[in-house]
Amino acid sequence: MKMSKIFAKFLLLGTLFSLYTQADAAIKSDFANVKDFGAKGDGVTDDSAAIQRAIDQVGLTGGTVFFPIGKYRIKKTLTVSGGKPIGTHELNWITLRGVGGTGAQLLGDGVDYILRAEGRDLPGFDKNYANGLRICELTFSSFNKIKRTHGIDASGMLRTFIENCNFIHLNKGIHTFHVKRSDSIWIVRIVGNLFSQNNDWSIDIQRAFDIVISNNVIEHGIGGIKVGKPGDQADAACNTIRIENNVIEGMSQIRNPAILGASWVGASIVGNYFESNASGDIELTPQATDGWTRGVTITGNSFAPTQKQRESNDYGPILLQRATDTTISNNFSTGERLIHGKSSQLVRNVIVFGNAINNPVSVSFDGVTKEERAKYEKQQISHKLSRNRFVVSGRMNVGIDSDCGIIVGNNSISYSDHSPVESKEKSVTGDFCFSRRPQVNAHGIVIGWYCVEGGQPGKWRAVTLAQE
Repeated sequence: MKMSKIFAKFLLLGTLFSLYTQADAAIKSDFANVKDFGAKGDGVTDDSAAIQRAIDQVGLTGGTVFFPIGKYRIKKTLTVSGGKPIGTHELNWITLRGVGGTGAQLLGDGVDYILRAEGRDLPGFDKNYANGLRICELTFSSFNKIKRTHGIDASGMLRTFIENCNFIHLNKGIHTFHVKRSDSIWIVRIVGNLFSQNNDWSIDIQRAFDIVISNNVIEHGIGGIKVGKPGDQADAACNTIRIENNVIEGMSQIRNPAILGASWVGASIVGNYFESNASGDIELTPQATDGWTRGVTITGNSFAPTQKQRESNDYGPILLQRATDTTISNNFSTGERLIHGKSSQLVRNVIVFGNAINNPVSVSFDGVTKEERAKYEKQQISHKLSRNRFVVSGRMNVGIDSDCGIIVGNNSISYSDHSPVESKEKSVTGDFCFSRRPQVNAHGIVIGWYCVEGGQPGKWRAVTLAQE
């Protein structure tokens, strides 16, 4: 009798243990520590297979793959598949998470990419896209700095967050490309990452919709952010992109500016800091086959060109071609101009206003020598795209133009040192010209001249204030 009771107790304990084990397994299916799957993280062992097993475990149920502190050598590209489409009742998105800093390093060794996203060819999944990914707190780098790899192939990413990661000593950091020209990535957020000392574009996206690239640091590499490629014949290589609050500095003069784009539609470049990018800052230059850049806002950015760029007669940190409905406002540059001299085909509603250019003679001529004044005016005449203009259209067309002065309706007001009657300056334009150097004549103080007949030369009459 005693033996049967003891046996029953053991049977009950066994059942409870079995239930506990199953529950524990269910919990673990949502959380996979790569070291539990055999990854060493010693910087010597090839950890590719072990990490792939961990990724595959959470692949169908969703969950987190965790990378403890270590250096994980990757000799075969890791593949991560996303969860089910957002319309399904059961989401199973995947997170790859490290420990922050450079604690968890994925070191590519002889692979094209360290990580690739691919959809699943299963019912309920989109085989073209990995849907629902978070990649956080990991460092992507090359095992060999001479034989470098790329970081992430994001071509198959949909609803993806890449946050607080490091991309160091790679070729390209994050890259997308598509065989079909109509394909693109979409709803992707690249936020708070560090890209440093990479040999190619830090972010290279072929075609995209709804992309936010913000609060990243991109430094000391060969190329910052590229979305689309001039000449790729893609009308709207990017539709709705926000590049905000990034620091992009020290891009090499070999090639590739801080930001390169082709035909963008509905884009904003806001609040970024650009410094010493020897190969350029912002270049949106679609070619004739690409369509146009439309609906772009470039505002609140700061530019610190190199000394060579500041000494150029042509350089401006913003180079636009084939642009329409574009606003450039409230930017600051330590150079003498903002818009590059090679900018062309700036058509309907390209508005430039409120920008500050670090050139003291552009604010006031007080205390400036004659030679400095002449040099400045020559630069302004030869580079009219540096003008800031503000235009409000309605019943009256009112505007301010730093080259002509004030525009009211169809009447424009300019300014000059000399009487257009005496000098017949071709640069004097408008209906009324203020004198920078008021003079006294027999009738009073000459404050300017009014154009009674246009043309070159026009007929001007002095406007005076009577002497008392």
